[in-house]
Amino acid sequence: MANENEIRTAIDAGKLNTKLSTVGWILSAVMLVVCIIMSSVRGGNVFMLGCVPFALALLFGLGSMIYAMLSTSAAQESEEKELLSRRRAESRALDVDEDVRFTAGRSFENYCRFAPYVLSIIGALVLGVILFITYRTWSQVDGGAIAISGNPIDYALIAAVMMLVSVFAGAFFIGQSRTPNFRWLRPVGAWLVVGFAVLACAAAGALCYKNNLLYADYTLAKIISWIFVLLGAEFISNFVIEFYRPRTIIETRPVFESRLLALFTEPGGVMRNIASALDYQFGFKISSTGIYSFIERAFFPILLLWAAVFWLSTSICEVGPSQYGVRESFGKVIDKELLKPGIYLTLPRPFGKLRTVSCSEIQRVVIGEFADGGKKSAVKDDTPDDGHGHSKPKADPNAGKPKQVLTWTDEHGTDEDNFIVAVPVEKGKNASPEEEAASISFLRLAIPIQYRVRPDGVMNYLYGNSNPVTMLIRIGERVATRYLASSSMMEIIATGRSSAEEDMRKEVQKLADEANLGIEITAVNILGAHPPVGEVATAFQNVISAMEEKETAILTAKSYRTTTLPESEVQALALIADANSYKYRTATVAKAENKRFGNQLLAYKAMPEMFVLRSYLDFLRDDCSHIRKYVMSPNNTSEVFQINLEQKERLDLTDADIAAVPSK
Repeated sequence: MANENEIRTAIDAGKLNTKLSTVGWILSAVMLVVCIIMSSVRGGNVFMLGCVPFALALLFGLGSMIYAMLSTSAAQESEEKELLSRRRAESRALDVDEDVRFTAGRSFENYCRFAPYVLSIIGALVLGVILFITYRTWSQVDGGAIAISGNPIDYALIAAVMMLVSVFAGAFFIGQSRTPNFRWLRPVGAWLVVGFAVLACAAAGALCYKNNLLYADYTLAKIISWIFVLLGAEFISNFVIEFYRPRTIIETRPVFESRLLALFTEPGGVMRNIASALDYQFGFKISSTGIYSFIERAFFPILLLWAAVFWLSTSICEVGPSQYGVRESFGKVIDKELLKPGIYLTLPRPFGKLRTVSCSEIQRVVIGEFADGGKKSAVKDDTPDDGHGHSKPKADPNAGKPKQVLTWTDEHGTDEDNFIVAVPVEKGKNASPEEEAASISFLRLAIPIQYRVRPDGVMNYLYGNSNPVTMLIRIGERVATRYLASSSMMEIIATGRSSAEEDMRKEVQKLADEANLGIEITAVNILGAHPPVGEVATAFQNVISAMEEKETAILTAKSYRTTTLPESEVQALALIADANSYKYRTATVAKAENKRFGNQLLAYKAMPEMFVLRSYLDFLRDDCSHIRKYVMSPNNTSEVFQINLEQKERLDLTDADIAAVPSK
């Protein structure tokens, strides 16, 4: 009778377990779908990781449902065997121990034997795939962080509702799993509780994003992702260790159940969970040994002692190199004299603290926005120096990555920080007053203001204003707005940038001194100055291109003038020199010929026949030196001569001028 009651109880428990498991995996599926939708609409980085716990809860819920269905079938089969065993004496044909029709028990045993390993591997794969997709999505986004679109408050409310449902369902399943028949519900409840923690981080990240803490959501997502990596490694390690673990106690914990999550989600104290995990891993009751009993008794006293020592250690504070410190007790300054670098004692936190300020570290606030959309913020340019005034440069997080080049016409940033600048117009004689009035334009730029705290202004910097950085940003915005409104766009963009930076630095320093900020403005820079993105930037770029083309044409004309005029002058000088030379040569030759003609005339008058003969002989000698000549007597008229006037092709020895041949 007692056996029948146990079987009936097992059947009822199996049916209830089936219903609870079905509710568990359906609820997990709904939560998973919501997380996927929230991720697709850019609800935050943590929502992407919220898919991990609900996907695993869905997987283990299905496994628990199959386990419950098979256990119910096995219990019903046992009930049938019990009924048939009563008729065993009447007929030997019904041997319930060997009847092949009863297979539910064997199926249940095989499922309990092999299914945990399969679920463990599938769980590790699911976790790995989701983490891979998440990291790949982050790598495709500039900076890694996915910006939240829409109203972050709506996402926080959705996360709050989901986390309430998840934590109540998880706590119910964990509480129900105290009964051995419902043990497979514990992983489902544990991962639903993990989902509650992830959704709480998602809500916190959305609220931080609403308050301009843009990277809080991304930082929480990175921490959660590494926790999931650790849990995924536990899946694999449990799968491997399971083959070598001794089995001398009753097996109640499935291999896919996380031991790390059990420390925080299982009912009972942490030490009981640790003892259960140790008993399970070592295969015997290690929690019954004397050493473990001593550790269990001394754990919490040691933990409290450690916490007290840690709390008292907060009273030891350090003022680093190139820093000055101010000691506080209960929120009040106990000594206005600045503390130099060294080790000092204060009351433990939160009753006392030591506030330190570096007077050599250059800090920066940004007015406007950079090309990557970075809003006005306060950052530090360098890490704390080494005490000798030398600062180590910060490591560039984008080192090795190709830098994105943006032009004026590329969409970047927002129009929230456009500054008004003057655009002077040319005044005509017949222009109307409206046409002669100066027009205005918008200019987008970033103005980093670099500063450092003065040693004599530490107290003003720490206690003179509730938030000196915000005060400096407001002063910078005021100075930038007033100065740019009275300046020309072209002066800010091109010619007058250096003088504008110096004028703004002096004005910011003046207002900072009036506000008792206790800082020294080291530099004010104007970066990324350009018109608003869109049609204005395109039109202005066309204007700049036309101005550049004008300057190019002017420079080309000047270059042509510079090269052409000297060449023309050289050519003119050459022509003048040639003309003067020709004039001198012609006049001189004419004078010489005139004088020669006079001398020849005198010679001719003195002896005409001799002058003619001499001129004829000179002509034969000078002008006919290369012509063959034949001399004949005019008195020999009786003889006939045959003269061959052809040119001889070959000279004989008699034709050679022997006298001209040089002798050795």
